[in-house]
Amino acid sequence: MGKLEEMLVRNGLIYRAPDGSSSYLEGSLLSNSLVVRNSSGWVTHRVERACNGVDLVVRNVSTGLVEMRISA
Repeated sequence: MGKLEEMLVRNGLIYRAPDGSSSYLEGSLLSNSLVVRNSSGWVTHRVERACNGVDLVVRNVSTGLVEMRISA
């Protein structure tokens, strides 16, 4: 997960604030996907398979919109 996490940090979906608060990437057993949680523990984004079954998409949980596509 190192490369994926680095890409999410570069695109601003995962942050590390100077005060020690941060968001983080976590595996979700219920939905069989990766999720991004904010410093309060709320899920903000889901990392899912794209329609083609190969690429990944990062979907905003509150809007349902795809914010980023990660090519395999």
